[in-house]
Amino acid sequence: MKRVVTLAVLGAAVLLPHSVRAQGISPTAASIRVPNAPERMRVLWIAAHPDDEDTQLISWLARGRRVETAYLSLSRGDGGQNLIGNELGEALGVIRTEELLAARRLDGAHQYFARAYDFGFSKTADETRKHWPQDSLLRDVITVMRAFRPHIVITTFSGTPRDGHGQHQISAIVARDAYNLAADTARFPVGEFGRPWTPLKFYRLARFSPQDRTIAINVGEYDPNLGLSYQEIAADSRSQHKSQGEGTLRRKGVVWDYLTREDSRVPAPPAKEEKSIFAGFDTTRLLVQDGRVAPPEIPPSLALEAVADRQALAVGDTAKITMTLYNRGRVPVRIESGEIHFPAALLPDSSYQWTQPFVGKEITQPWWLAQPRNGDLFSPRINGVSEDEKERQRWAHVTVTTAQGAVSDVAAPIVFHYVDRVRGDVQRPLIVAPGISITLDDATTMARANGAFNRLLKATLRSAFQDTVTTTVTLTLPRGITADSVTRTVVMAPRSTRTLIFRLRGSLPRGTYELGASADAQGKEYRSGYIPIEYSHINPQRIYRSSRLSINAADVALPARLNVAYVPGVGDNVAPVLQQLGVPLTILDADDIPRTDLSRFTAIVVGPRAYQASQTLQDNNDYLLAYVRNGGRLVVQYGQGEMQRPGIMPYPITLKQPAERVTEENAPVTFIDPRSPLLNAPNKITQSDFDGWVQERASYMPSTFDPRYRTVLAMNDPGEQANRAAILAAPYGRGTYIYVPLALFRQLPAGVSGGARIFANLLGGNTIR
Repeated sequence: MKRVVTLAVLGAAVLLPHSVRAQGISPTAASIRVPNAPERMRVLWIAAHPDDEDTQLISWLARGRRVETAYLSLSRGDGGQNLIGNELGEALGVIRTEELLAARRLDGAHQYFARAYDFGFSKTADETRKHWPQDSLLRDVITVMRAFRPHIVITTFSGTPRDGHGQHQISAIVARDAYNLAADTARFPVGEFGRPWTPLKFYRLARFSPQDRTIAINVGEYDPNLGLSYQEIAADSRSQHKSQGEGTLRRKGVVWDYLTREDSRVPAPPAKEEKSIFAGFDTTRLLVQDGRVAPPEIPPSLALEAVADRQALAVGDTAKITMTLYNRGRVPVRIESGEIHFPAALLPDSSYQWTQPFVGKEITQPWWLAQPRNGDLFSPRINGVSEDEKERQRWAHVTVTTAQGAVSDVAAPIVFHYVDRVRGDVQRPLIVAPGISITLDDATTMARANGAFNRLLKATLRSAFQDTVTTTVTLTLPRGITADSVTRTVVMAPRSTRTLIFRLRGSLPRGTYELGASADAQGKEYRSGYIPIEYSHINPQRIYRSSRLSINAADVALPARLNVAYVPGVGDNVAPVLQQLGVPLTILDADDIPRTDLSRFTAIVVGPRAYQASQTLQDNNDYLLAYVRNGGRLVVQYGQGEMQRPGIMPYPITLKQPAERVTEENAPVTFIDPRSPLLNAPNKITQSDFDGWVQERASYMPSTFDPRYRTVLAMNDPGEQANRAAILAAPYGRGTYIYVPLALFRQLPAGVSGGARIFANLLGGNTIR
């Protein structure tokens, strides 16, 4: 018997700023709603950061038991480090957001975020509360809890000091408060937070304390329909957190994961006697299915494609979208529509194509960055819609209703589609952009006060117009700086990119100055541009910023006759700042160390976490140590546990687990050895050089170190013992080895004068004896 369906096109196609990548997930998605179907069990996982979730249990829940599962991360991980690129801060938060969405596409869960901006590592819940108002986060979690309506809540952390990270503690504290208060309509009115909800069970992950577990779950179950175990799916999901170096092995066989039950509002057995986290629930009413059993096929089998005639669309312009609906099922489909004249029947293995317009109404950008932050909270309010559903809402949608009453929402992203002869099929998201974008290479730069300012300024113009436009670029310069031209006019071809180079000269007294750039086209002035963020494992994004450059002219003296080599590290933006200060610099790749004449350099600098990221650097480290023994100066920025391995540093150090650090950026600093050359030449370092620091003082500080290391600074967070290992310097052969856990890698890109002055001293030629 033929099935008859009614198909309705929901208005015009909508914008999709993301493309779906080939990770075993089809770029066309369909959700099925069946009348009178049992309610699905829902589980909400809550923690602080991207990569805090347990993908093993999430995969087991979502794929293995077909439970509707979601992860709520209070932050987007903006304060972390970046193993794959130089993006930090909000840009890193964009990467980690997309990594979580990539993970969810594999493990099958939804993804939520609260408004917290990750300000960096904190040691206590009280420190975190200074940045994250706890009541504000509670309101966010209540909003999500009432929208998602979970039956079970799980946290990664305990809410106690044993969590280690203050943000971890707060995530568990707020989660438990929300579990207790989600039904309180007096404190959280329905009009603002939605209908009340009472979650029924509360669990905590016991992986870190298996002795406390009340239930063990075999997440290594094999799913013959997927051809993988849930741990293997989880490993692939976890491995999407590439910026954090979270690549994970697939493991076959039994793999146990553990939970501790902390509360139950259903008549379940005592916690220690529980055999299932679903104990106490009526699973005939709340649907829990064995994902290893293949479900019956749900007709109709339809697919949708939405292909734009261009990749970028100017605000206000109209793109043409070619829509194609495919019948990939086994029976004909009869289609009815008032606006689009579909054929009488769409036969199996056939398709129908039509076009429709799309008008670009607002620029495509991460929605939470559309307004400036309010302290360490993002400004736009959350609305209880998951991040993955926000993405899907911007797709093109077609609704199909079967004769049996099942409703299928068939959706697809709007993409610009082309073939690359190397990569093959390439799908890029249709994005809406300003008619003209103007982007300066940097937002912040440094210069030496009263020194010669001779610099190239690069402005990148991108046109989203369909027509050729004449564009005039104008610079606004601070007093003391001139340009070879302050106004230039160029002709921008349709959808083209042009780079303009301006030569800046002059001199600036000590202080902070602002340079601006604007572009005029078709009677409109543009003062912003975007930074593309593109990695193969995530969907591309764009971050917009104003076309302004802040110049910090600092009193920085450089040692004489410098010639510095720089081995880049992780999330490392130090080298460009050294060059801005006039340091003669050669970027040295770890592979090139054996065939490079190192003796010609007055100093070699190794970037942060470089040894962790590069086995080649570890293998070639003997060349660097030999360079020091022969009279060279090696400056190594902080690393992690790898720095304890024999042969990495000339003399041993040890790091606690977790390693010591000073997270208060205003923590007092004690000068242990005020006469040290590192504090005196060529810059006299004083307490004022530690003013205005950002995020932290020092990271991964050794807890013990060989007595041959000299120390110059001591610092500590409130209530802790002082750590003397912010800078360690030792004579080694005829040269000097310097190890620097001091967080200079954050201060220089932020334009902090004191950080630049200290770094200049580290490069100096005075041998430590």
